[in-house]
Amino acid sequence: MRLVKFKKKSLKVLIFLLIIPFNLVNMAFSDVRSLLEEFERVNGDLKQAKEQIKLASLSKDSIFAKMGWSLSSSTYFSQNKLEPLSASSDARGSYWNFSADISKPFLWGGQFGLENSITSSTLDLTSKTSYQFEQGLSYYQNLGKNFLGRETYKTLAIAEKEIGIQKITESFILENKTLQFYNAYINVSLEKTLFNLEKNALVRAKKRSELIRGWVKDGLKRKVDWQQSVMTELQGAERVEMANLRMKGALDSLSKLLHRRVSIREVQTLRSNKLRPPRSNLKPLENKNLKVMAEKLKQLRMSVEKADYSFSPTVTSYITYNTNQYDESIGTSVSDGALWNADKQYTVGINLTWPLGFKSEKIEKSKLLVQLNSLQRQQRETFENLKLDYYFLRQQLFRLDESLKSSVKRLILSKDILKEYTKLYDLGQMDLDQVIRAEEQRIGTETSIVNYRSQREKLLASLHNVKGSLRDALK
Repeated sequence: MRLVKFKKKSLKVLIFLLIIPFNLVNMAFSDVRSLLEEFERVNGDLKQAKEQIKLASLSKDSIFAKMGWSLSSSTYFSQNKLEPLSASSDARGSYWNFSADISKPFLWGGQFGLENSITSSTLDLTSKTSYQFEQGLSYYQNLGKNFLGRETYKTLAIAEKEIGIQKITESFILENKTLQFYNAYINVSLEKTLFNLEKNALVRAKKRSELIRGWVKDGLKRKVDWQQSVMTELQGAERVEMANLRMKGALDSLSKLLHRRVSIREVQTLRSNKLRPPRSNLKPLENKNLKVMAEKLKQLRMSVEKADYSFSPTVTSYITYNTNQYDESIGTSVSDGALWNADKQYTVGINLTWPLGFKSEKIEKSKLLVQLNSLQRQQRETFENLKLDYYFLRQQLFRLDESLKSSVKRLILSKDILKEYTKLYDLGQMDLDQVIRAEEQRIGTETSIVNYRSQREKLLASLHNVKGSLRDALK
């Protein structure tokens, strides 16, 4: 009958300790969430990760920026006093020129241009000034290496992929930093709980000392019992101080993560389990690091495709249209020399540049292939190691849960034993040493339970970190 009552009592305690009510879990998470949000705002590595996303986005924008309109101009003045070969070739005189060109490249590998130039010539032979105005249109199109802009579009796709990589990298850093923060938080929570346990034990020791002191005065107990009780009380006070020091040390580590002094009131004790175990096995693309590697592999394959374009010659086709007009009046030369002038010239052509051997291009592609193979190998090895981590973490969690259940049963027994020993001591049928040992067993069992809870939270945090779900689980 007594065994049945003990089992029922154990079951109730287990349900209370291991199955947490929903509102209690939310209460336990509230402080963690607020501190975690603050940590995310002040952490330098996370700020740097966000800056890397901005830099990647700016790199993409710079590609479009290069496609804008551009203006180039030049001017010169020349005084020619060189001796001519003959009178007909006498070009001595003064000259000045001003030119202004507008151009715009396009993503598809083309470039449009508008050229304008005016030249003034004053020959010493005639002392007359004439003006020449030239205007022209041009269009160049790449039909080789950058055929219809394929190289430019591939560069744009690589830049877009880099933005995605940096975003996933940020989430990867956030997962690891969240694990670092949560472990620091659990350490403070653990030390605070142990500190409270030691304080409660000290309170019981003081009550016991006061009680025994009264019995000694009444002649019911020996003085040595009171002295032994006082010694236990002093030992308990020392343990409270040591627990306080450990708590402050853990609090200092948490404060450094938040770059401010954190109050112990902001951290809850380990009165409940905050995290739930992940429900599914590890999948390849759940881990943030594997996601980063997968995206980098895609980017490297794009770079290899872009490198293949380098084995094509540079072929540029072009068409130009030019007009000009000479006149002694600058206004007439400009108005009559514009694009609608009848004096015009058309030119159509092709430029070809073909590197012999493509040695440099082959080297660059070989370097990319080495990087690709290396990252593929690294991805496989990382996934296998993560599967091992996940397996052993789950095994540790299972063993720890068994130890926690055993400790809960021991706690029930230790409380019953201490209660019975205290009654027997009051009746003079038990030595104080045995009561103190029973008290120490109770403290040790409570400490074990708290330590197991702390280890359990850290194991669950590591499991979620491997799956890339820790931040979501805490949010």
